[in-house]
Amino acid sequence: MSIKFRRYRVSDGMSLAADVGGDETAPAVILLHGGGQTRHSWGALMRELVAQGYHVINLDSRGHGDSDWARDGNYSFDEFAKDLRAVISTLAAPPALVGASMGGATALQVVGESASSLASALVLVDVVPRIDNRGAKKIRAFMTARPDGFATVEEAVEAVAAYNPHRPRPKTSAGMMKNLRLHADGRLHWLEVPLDLLRLASK
Repeated sequence: MSIKFRRYRVSDGMSLAADVGGDETAPAVILLHGGGQTRHSWGALMRELVAQGYHVINLDSRGHGDSDWARDGNYSFDEFAKDLRAVISTLAAPPALVGASMGGATALQVVGESASSLASALVLVDVVPRIDNRGAKKIRAFMTARPDGFATVEEAVEAVAAYNPHRPRPKTSAGMMKNLRLHADGRLHWLEVPLDLLRLASK
């Protein structure tokens, strides 16, 4: 199975990282992760889709994973949508869009705002067209509860376990590092959260 790393140029000279696999002439699927996550969240699904014969683009959103950070600090859904349209424009035919949480909301915005059909299908995971403010506030409270970050990755693992105690703990903490960035203060911080989501959750 051939999966390669690629970068996509988007607005303002930024580039987005992606894992790309499958025959480029096959029906395309773009995978969009949730806020504070990376493309690695879709790793298993990507391999399965490629094995089933699809052309798959597993994308890191701006400010996440190996993609560039926005120099102006703009992580609004408008910017995420603009980035997604840039990636779609590289394809010969409309792809299926599969998005979780932030990624799903981004895909929904692109489909809703487009005069022509930019997607052959839309799959939403953990997000719906009308967001429950209680859930959004809960996410905001969790993502902003540690503005000073974490001293170790194990501290982040404990925070996630306290937030979702019913979820089985990972066997190692290595995967958690894909959702964290080491800042100049020497501490680990969550990846960027869309400004629009934080504004919604504060209402």
